[in-house]
Amino acid sequence: MMYTFFMKKKNDLVPFKKRNFYDISDTGIVYLSAIIAPYLIMALVIVFFGLISSQTGTTMQEFGDSLAYKIISCFFAPLGLCILFFSYNKIKKTSFKAINLKPKMQVWDFVMCFVVAIVCLFGFKYFIGGIDHLLVLGGYELSSLSLPLDNVGWLVLAIFLLAVLPAVFEEFVYRGIIFNGLRSKMGDVSAIFVSAAMFAFMHGSIEQLVYQFFLGFVIAWMVVRTGSLLSGIIIHFLNNAMVVILAYIELHYGGVEMTYNVWQWVLSVGLVLVCLAIIFVIEKFYFKHKNHEIVEKNIDEEDQLTEKQKLKEKTEKTQDLKNLPYPILLWISMGISFVLFLINTLTGFGAL
Repeated sequence: MMYTFFMKKKNDLVPFKKRNFYDISDTGIVYLSAIIAPYLIMALVIVFFGLISSQTGTTMQEFGDSLAYKIISCFFAPLGLCILFFSYNKIKKTSFKAINLKPKMQVWDFVMCFVVAIVCLFGFKYFIGGIDHLLVLGGYELSSLSLPLDNVGWLVLAIFLLAVLPAVFEEFVYRGIIFNGLRSKMGDVSAIFVSAAMFAFMHGSIEQLVYQFFLGFVIAWMVVRTGSLLSGIIIHFLNNAMVVILAYIELHYGGVEMTYNVWQWVLSVGLVLVCLAIIFVIEKFYFKHKNHEIVEKNIDEEDQLTEKQKLKEKTEKTQDLKNLPYPILLWISMGISFVLFLINTLTGFGAL
């Protein structure tokens, strides 16, 4: 009888189902946390090494200039985002599927990821160099790679720390949670622009503002068009890896010197226009055609009534999410990121 009682109770249990989406409230909480998390980890590391330096007689200045700290500092942002991503999903009981990783992309989608990454980097390289040139003339102190690139071993380590880790965990957080949360409230185009701005200000550097905005825009666009976060990870990784590799080549073999006269500015702007034109062609003649074929295939394969029912349910769910108010934390987090951006900018100009 006791066995029957327990079996009945067990059968009455309803299996818990994790949610497989993010909404606008997730965007506000996660963006604020993503801004703060690296600073918290950095503070803990500084306190830890401060205690060590007090015992060894090493000054904090010497510690900050040490190679060990430079290597450890590369972990601040990725580690913070990693902890944030998995802990937040655990607390909110959200499935990993919510980020839409979907690794099974079409072969041509992978090809387009490589094309877009290369076109964006080389299309904007000299234009961003021109912006850096103007900033230097204005008294701004440019940042540089924190790791040495003396040999191939350091190059591999730099690619892992500055390309692999950021590509994975920044995409998990910024396009996986934040961007998808924005899409639940606003249209794809608006979400792409807003997420790109949030991504740019997160970097807290005026020298990176233009390119990080464009890169964030392109990655979000590719995520929408391919339907997979993997495309964003690939483009992000290729971009960062190529930056590190180019720095290594310029260090050991020299690079192109640009004085940015009138003709060099014309060349820089021309390359940007070529880049934008290629992006337009990919959107117009590849993704538009590809998505049209997918829609026709789905309509042929599935029952019309079932398709309409699925569309109705999806529309109702989307409408419910769109009716959610913008959370105060979203505005607070965007304000904090802008303030940090201003502080870093003023510091770069020596005003603070």
